[in-house]
Amino acid sequence: MGDVAQTGGQAAYELLRARILSGELAANATLREQALAQELGVSRTPVREALRRLDAAGLVAFVPNRGATVLAWSLEQMRETCVVRASLESRAAALAAERIQAVDLHLLALLIERMEPFVTATTDVEISTLGRLNAQFHRTIVSAAGSPQLLTLIQSVSRVPLMESMLRANGALYRARSNHQHRDILTALKSRDPLWAEAAMRSHALAARNTVLGGEEPGARRSASTEEQQAEGVTRVTD
Repeated sequence: MGDVAQTGGQAAYELLRARILSGELAANATLREQALAQELGVSRTPVREALRRLDAAGLVAFVPNRGATVLAWSLEQMRETCVVRASLESRAAALAAERIQAVDLHLLALLIERMEPFVTATTDVEISTLGRLNAQFHRTIVSAAGSPQLLTLIQSVSRVPLMESMLRANGALYRARSNHQHRDILTALKSRDPLWAEAAMRSHALAARNTVLGGEEPGARRSASTEEQQAEGVTRVTD
């Protein structure tokens, strides 16, 4: 835990956030400042800072001098968060199509190739590696958009807890489709077509939403299907 001790609150925040989002720290779990400080090898101050940030991100309920409780997410909260992220990331993709540099396009292609062997992953280590590569893919596009305000907004929207464990349960078929969608997004970015890039990213985000949330209402399924058809239509028009 030396790295945590060196970087303080930021590292503690990232580690605790990852544990919550993976489901390792389950809903209603109690997080005690002193116990966490001992585990991470830091003082209570950086732990308190991390818990405050997690509270602001909507992942825990923090009470000073007592600790925090991991919040339980309702289906509606998960759905709304996924929709908001889809809107923000699709806008980022549209901006990136006009602004992205060749070095970032090369990095995206490299990340896609690195993710491919993990499509059939079965171990926790492999799936966690895939998750990190996937996050880097999306961060690269958001950064390439060149909009500090948009970057801040996306960072402020929590990712849905348990996504990693749910994706593990959904298996290789979803992961293969997801990486194929990454290739579609990259093709749109290379084409410098903001409408295509926006539609491709929105379709990708909505597909992830449906996978994470499982059973959607019929209306929601029709809505997602319409989004995907529109994205495919843009792809055909621009071919």
